[in-house]
Amino acid sequence: MKLAIAGKGGSGKTSISGTMARLLARSGHDVLAIDADANPNLALTLGIPAARMSEVTVLSADLLLKTETGFALNRPLEQITAAHAVTGADGVKLLTMALPQQANTGCLSRMHVTVRLIVGAVPDGGHDVCILDTDASPEIFARATAAHADAMLLVVEPYFKSLETARRMAMLAGDLGITRVALLANKVRDERGLRAVETFADQNELEMGGVVPFDAGFPGAEHAERAPLDFAPDAPAIRAIGEIGQRWAGSGSVLV
Repeated sequence: MKLAIAGKGGSGKTSISGTMARLLARSGHDVLAIDADANPNLALTLGIPAARMSEVTVLSADLLLKTETGFALNRPLEQITAAHAVTGADGVKLLTMALPQQANTGCLSRMHVTVRLIVGAVPDGGHDVCILDTDASPEIFARATAAHADAMLLVVEPYFKSLETARRMAMLAGDLGITRVALLANKVRDERGLRAVETFADQNELEMGGVVPFDAGFPGAEHAERAPLDFAPDAPAIRAIGEIGQRWAGSGSVLV
């Protein structure tokens, strides 16, 4: 299963991506997480502490081979992960697209192509799962970074700007040929907020992909510089994310 997770900045997509990746790994899946945000922050959510951040390297710029029809990876996926992935908690392998160190260094179009081809190279079926944590901008659609995803979860808060951003992203995901796109309601505090998301989904003919309640453990984890799963493993939001991950990416029990 290749699952792209997108949404407006601040919606919680990275916290959900990392937590879901770890819980799926605990339930027996081989999980590859890809941080496709130009300002990457997925490592901490995957349980990689600040002291190990120097281990997180970005994908090499020389992984592409020019062909008659476009580009291809010039080496197998196994070699790419061996050279560039860092292993986080629960055995999740992390690839990081880029981390610009200087201004005025050009666009990241080549790196978006690399990520697109890596997602496409992940085996279909079995216990392999790829979680693609995307940029909050429309760049992932303009560069077709998520084109090989089997499905996309759009993380939304029950507010107009967040919902409208998701509507636009859903339209662009359809242009990429992603046939299954759903809203994941996050930070839901009450029935009123949930109804707002459900009504929006109905009006725009979008599937509801799951609901994650507001949980003070998540901002608490940020303040403590820890992964949410390590900070409050029994939190209601953690269990909700685990259940959503199993519905979308596999089967079996959720281990927390």
